[in-house]
Amino acid sequence: MATSEADRYELIDDVADRLERAGVPTPLVDARLLVDHLTERFGDLSRCETNVLDAMVERRAARVPLQLVIGRTWFRAVEVLCRAGVFVPRPETEIVAGVAVDAARATGVGPVVVEPCTGTGAIALAVLTEVPGARIVASDRSPDAVALASANLERVLASGSVAAGASMTVRQGALLDAVPDELLGRVDVLVANPPYLPVSDVGTWEPEVGDHDPFDALVGGTDGLEIVEQLLDLATTWLVPGGTAVIEIDDRRGSVAADMATRAGLVDVRVEVDLTQRDRVVVARRCGS
Repeated sequence: MATSEADRYELIDDVADRLERAGVPTPLVDARLLVDHLTERFGDLSRCETNVLDAMVERRAARVPLQLVIGRTWFRAVEVLCRAGVFVPRPETEIVAGVAVDAARATGVGPVVVEPCTGTGAIALAVLTEVPGARIVASDRSPDAVALASANLERVLASGSVAAGASMTVRQGALLDAVPDELLGRVDVLVANPPYLPVSDVGTWEPEVGDHDPFDALVGGTDGLEIVEQLLDLATTWLVPGGTAVIEIDDRRGSVAADMATRAGLVDVRVEVDLTQRDRVVVARRCGS
């Protein structure tokens, strides 16, 4: 396989053409990432067997998500492993993590942060690496998600990139069922990217979503916001007075989610937008100080 820079660009163009013909939405970006991944893996493309690249391109052309093809993605400053059967974290969720990080830092020393529906553990790991002294409990009802989040936690711990004094545990359970009872009323930040799409959306998604993300990680009930509403209700008892709820939402339902937070009894309710200016996260506090 060619190794010169000119031939590398030619290879990227060839892969991009194959992906474009297959209908992949971002063929050139994906082609660059595939070639870069193999360069990193083998050190020199001349050592990479042609069939290795061909197999990866074929999987991506079959609309397997790029993150599953290469087995990883970047989420803020953390490299996160990705596996089939577990929801793939999206770039827009980095905004959610950023709001949670800011809220945790604002509480002072040793904030308690809880993340249900953790999936790969991406949000919790962002807090772990960015908030000194944070105590984080991440949970998911899926055994596959718990196993993957635990693996990602081990990688971050081994990398030495944990913020000073921060710690994290991963538990299995629905919503806050797995969170220790001792944390009831003591959580500083409740953050989640729960399933929030309505049943009516089924069949409208790109193959990367509909064929690969777990249904239970996408659909939040008939209306879509049932689990969001449950989390907002739970926030009123699990949060410390003045604590913050940070919940990712359907960008079409920002005002509805904000109304839910207000009805739950939370205060200072606001909706934050992502980089595309779409409603992305509802933020609210438990009353008190």
